[in-house]
Amino acid sequence: MNSVRILGIDPGFDRLGICILDKKNGKENLVYSTCIETSKKDSFEKRLMFIGKGLEIILKKYKPNELAIETIFFTKNQKTVINVAEVRGVCLYLCHKHGLSIHEYSPPQIKVAIGGHGKSTKADIAHMIPKILGIKISGDLLDDELDAIATALTHSAHRKISQWK
Repeated sequence: MNSVRILGIDPGFDRLGICILDKKNGKENLVYSTCIETSKKDSFEKRLMFIGKGLEIILKKYKPNELAIETIFFTKNQKTVINVAEVRGVCLYLCHKHGLSIHEYSPPQIKVAIGGHGKSTKADIAHMIPKILGIKISGDLLDDELDAIATALTHSAHRKISQWK
C-alpha cells in the first residue's frame, strides 16, 4: 500500500489557494480545499501573519507529507510579484518546519499536466479537475482553490513518472 498526503498551494496574498490530496495505490482523493482570504484593509505584515496562522492550522490538522506549490509567474506589477514571493516564503518556511518535502511547479507545467498542453486556459483546467478526480466539484470554488488542486494533481502525476524511472 503506497500512500502520500499532498498539500497543494496556489500562493497569493488576497487569497491563498489550498488543498489536501491523498494518493493511495495510484488513486487521488480530494480530502479538503479552501482559500485563506485576507483583508485588503489590513497591513501586509498582518496579512502574512494571518496566512501563516491559517496554514499552520491546516498543517497540524491534516499532516501532509509533501508540498506542491506553484512558482511565481512574472507580471508587469513588480509589487505584486514581491508580495507573492513573500507569501511563498512563509509557506515554504512552515512546510519545511513541519517536515514536508517541497516540490515546485511552474504554471506551464501545471497546464500541461492537467490540461494536456501549455496553453490550457483556467476553464480547461477547471473542466479537467473533476474528470481526473472522478468526482463532481462545486461550481462555487474560487480559481485559487482550483489552482491549488491542479498543482497537487500535477505533483501526483510527477510522482508517478519519477517512480517509473
